[in-house]
Amino acid sequence: MTSRERVLAAADRRPSDRTPADYKAEPEVNRYMVEHLRLEDYEALLRRLEIDVRRLEPRYIGPPYRTFDDGVFEDYWGIRSKHLQAAHGSYDMHVWTPLWDAQSLEDLARHPWPTPDIFDYSVMREQRDRAEGFAVMYEGADLFTRPCILRNMENVLVDMVERPEMAHDLFGKFTDFYCEDITRALEATDGGFDIYCEWSDYGTQRALLISVPMFREFIVPHLKRLVDVCHAAGVKFMAHSCGAIRPVIPELIALGVDILDPIQVTAAGMEPAALKRDFGDRLAFHGGISTQRTLPFGTPEDVRRAVCETAAALGAGGGYILAATHDISADTPPENILAMYEPELRQT
Repeated sequence: MTSRERVLAAADRRPSDRTPADYKAEPEVNRYMVEHLRLEDYEALLRRLEIDVRRLEPRYIGPPYRTFDDGVFEDYWGIRSKHLQAAHGSYDMHVWTPLWDAQSLEDLARHPWPTPDIFDYSVMREQRDRAEGFAVMYEGADLFTRPCILRNMENVLVDMVERPEMAHDLFGKFTDFYCEDITRALEATDGGFDIYCEWSDYGTQRALLISVPMFREFIVPHLKRLVDVCHAAGVKFMAHSCGAIRPVIPELIALGVDILDPIQVTAAGMEPAALKRDFGDRLAFHGGISTQRTLPFGTPEDVRRAVCETAAALGAGGGYILAATHDISADTPPENILAMYEPELRQT
């Protein structure tokens, strides 16, 4: 099977010749893996690990990000952040933005909302051509977490109770942007990608951030619009959410979600065997190898064991794409990454 055939078989919950694999890591990890393996570039790394997925990305042509004297910068959504170094790698800490103080629909309307004109989608056609034979993914929408960063999560949660019209308006503006973004990407590539992934986080380690009724009221209508745009073009839809999200998995299935990511196995209720038993006839799975414990703190043998156990649980009869539960972080030893993608572990 080609890589594309292998991934699409998993998305359709059909058996394949081996477990398909995806890879995504922090930039620091990509750099040290290329250096560690003495490879030419990132594409050579993906081929060395025998990764079956390639990603597309438009080119940003919008105005430069606004910067402030204290090191804070503002992205195209208006989210303000400060870049900080950590013991391993770096991260962006989000700080106050003007929309944290919004009190009305009028305040939301005055915000300088972006449009997809900030991207040049024409570059995606060449990316798609280079990915011949691989499953192609486009991603980037975030209908809950990014709005919560822009508006402040506490404010959004209060809005959902006391000012529901503001919450719907906020989520709707993001949805409008991403529906148009997907449409332009499809047009630029002649429908040339196989999977679209939406990023949001609805769970903590132990429970949902919002109730199931609130999920139905505030998330389902907006997420459904994205799913419908993708399905109308024959694109599989992958929904991402970290955390303990088992109670909303039936809601995602009802929406038409094809693949669930990232299967955070350390969160309550996210045991792979139970998820496969209860949802595996209607849903494929992507992820499952822990970036909280196994990859950074385990031995290569621990990683191999996790891969075998997870693939056996989630991939029985098909329906599993091997991947980590988050972007692989800079505290992960190269030996563990290599162990995760050993070809003999992926035989079905």
